[in-house]
Amino acid sequence: MINRRELLSGLAGGVVSAGLLTAAAANPTSMVSVNNVSALRKRAAPPDRLCAVVLGYHFAGDGGGKLMYWDAVNEQPANDGTIISAQGIIKGRWLQLHNGVMDFRQFGIFNGDNAADDALDAMINDPLIHRIEAHTSLNFSVRHLFTRSDIILDFGGHTITTSGLTPLENRKENYLSAIFSFRGEVEKSVTTRALRQPLPLLNEIYPVDDSSQFPVGQWYCLESAKLAGRWQRKIQRLVQITAHIDASHVRLNYRNGWQLETGETLTWRKVTPIKNVSIQNMQFIGQGQLADVSSQPITFEYAIYCDVYRIHAQGTFWSVIFRRWNTFFRTEQCSLSNPPSVSWGGAGYLTQQIYCQYGNIVDCTTSNARHLNDLTASSSCVVQNCHSDGDSTGAFVTHGQYEHDLQFIGNSGIITLANSGIEWGQSAARIAISQHVCSVLIANTFISDLTLTDVQIYRNDTHGGLGILRLHCDGLTVRNCSVNGELTLVQHQQLSQKMTLLDNCAFTLDARHDSTISDLERDDPYIGSHPSPTLRNSLQGASRVYFSHCHFEGVHAETSLLLNNQETHFSACQINNLALIMAGEIAQKLVINGETTINADPSSLARISRRGEGPVSWLLGPLHSELSHADGLHLEIEGGINYYQARYATFVQGQRRFAANAFSAPGYFIEQDNLLLNIESAMPMEAGANIIINNMRF
Repeated sequence: MINRRELLSGLAGGVVSAGLLTAAAANPTSMVSVNNVSALRKRAAPPDRLCAVVLGYHFAGDGGGKLMYWDAVNEQPANDGTIISAQGIIKGRWLQLHNGVMDFRQFGIFNGDNAADDALDAMINDPLIHRIEAHTSLNFSVRHLFTRSDIILDFGGHTITTSGLTPLENRKENYLSAIFSFRGEVEKSVTTRALRQPLPLLNEIYPVDDSSQFPVGQWYCLESAKLAGRWQRKIQRLVQITAHIDASHVRLNYRNGWQLETGETLTWRKVTPIKNVSIQNMQFIGQGQLADVSSQPITFEYAIYCDVYRIHAQGTFWSVIFRRWNTFFRTEQCSLSNPPSVSWGGAGYLTQQIYCQYGNIVDCTTSNARHLNDLTASSSCVVQNCHSDGDSTGAFVTHGQYEHDLQFIGNSGIITLANSGIEWGQSAARIAISQHVCSVLIANTFISDLTLTDVQIYRNDTHGGLGILRLHCDGLTVRNCSVNGELTLVQHQQLSQKMTLLDNCAFTLDARHDSTISDLERDDPYIGSHPSPTLRNSLQGASRVYFSHCHFEGVHAETSLLLNNQETHFSACQINNLALIMAGEIAQKLVINGETTINADPSSLARISRRGEGPVSWLLGPLHSELSHADGLHLEIEGGINYYQARYATFVQGQRRFAANAFSAPGYFIEQDNLLLNIESAMPMEAGANIIINNMRF
């Protein structure tokens, strides 16, 4: 008889090789050929170890052919694929010989007319199978939950449907109940330890009571203490022990993104994650318009190295790809179009990651979806070359649950960061966005060290002509960006040591009221989220903001930028048809230098003026301000306390208006080496102790 090793070595691509046929020819009774599985079942009393070449499942050449052998003592339950019973024989089974690669056709599934669920379960639960292929469209009517690793599901680009799916009783859990769910094992017991000293930022060494109880290579769910918000924690990651430092310290494959203080706790829960699962090449048609009856393809929980490639979904309610507690993963070339809901929380997503790290989301697209990508309580992930159209609620989002060290590269679509509400924490750090195109970018909560490079904010005519950039000034860096619409900068905190710098940018700004003149409904989220008119196109908070080599253009000469922040610098900038108004209630400072140029058409607004009650320090020059009309105002300072200095400034055409009481002690007025060309100035008073004037007039 031919043994198993000889049979497997003779099997090449599902076809019996010449060597195996030669061996069979030497012993003709050791192998038979049958047309289909039905004929195989009808063979009477096959001898033990008899091999059968099955030419097809239903008929020869239909793609369901395989190599089987008879095991006379086997009593495993038949599954119509890898295990087939013989007609009228209780003991004994036909067992399939394979090289670990299986096909639904070998279970008699050739289209979506018959559910493929039993075949899928049989193949997934066979540890000898490492790759499952589909060569036809399929239908699944059961939500599957698997706990195995090291498996590839390749659907060959065919259509997957879910007709006959049973509604879930708890619709809140449906977003976890995908057709293909993979979940690692989590222990119930936990270990909690309070920190005896602060845990520094970006630290990879963590304190434990006894490092010998934390084996190297073991995975854990690591959580810091819950804060004020419902879901607010600084650390929630799936981490691995990589080394023992000493008896009370271990090294992890995670650097914390936020400092923890003495007394805060860390909780460890042991996990056996699933690993090395890949799902790929699927056209998924979602079923159901409501949360409890909908279907979605993929969920990974407590998983490492689990990847998704080329999944294209239509009409899914919940996330097409949902991940929670994932580390090391890739999602590539996936898409979602036209989900049934974009207003239900958690619905209408292509991919959502919660408590995840070290992931790549690449070459993905959405059309008319809620979110293309959501990173919640996640870190060290890259989103690249992903594009969304028809997105009015944010293609790329984070919830603000202390996300950190994220990169968005070469994408397009609305971005909102840390913007889901105080329950999540509204916090993020070290996020970099580059080569991005969108109509709205909002990152104005507690976000530190945000970097924007080569970002273009354009007016979206299909969304009421909105173009919005709102940012938080805590280590903010903006380079080579352009904005057409609204620029609003705020500051709620100062954690970063970096300056707030906007360099080589172009801003075309609305007059303030334009932001709410829109064909959008009044309850549209981007209308409801607008700041009040006095806060739009403004700088807020105690921030120090530096504009360098930037171009400002107002849509007309009545456009203004309200400066309510502590300190603003314009160096080597060009400012056209935009009035700068010092409007803060705190002490403020305005610096304009570096040969900045200011120009304007006829307007009722002075190019530089003040409205606020706080004292203002003015450092002007070198600069060049030129107006097109004799009645125009370069400067208007007529109230409050002012510390005014102008040197090497040129003013051409128009007027300057000063009030004497605006420079009374402790204020002062100093002008030296300035050039006034065809200028009418209402000077504050004659030169004196706090009034110094030494200009050239022509």
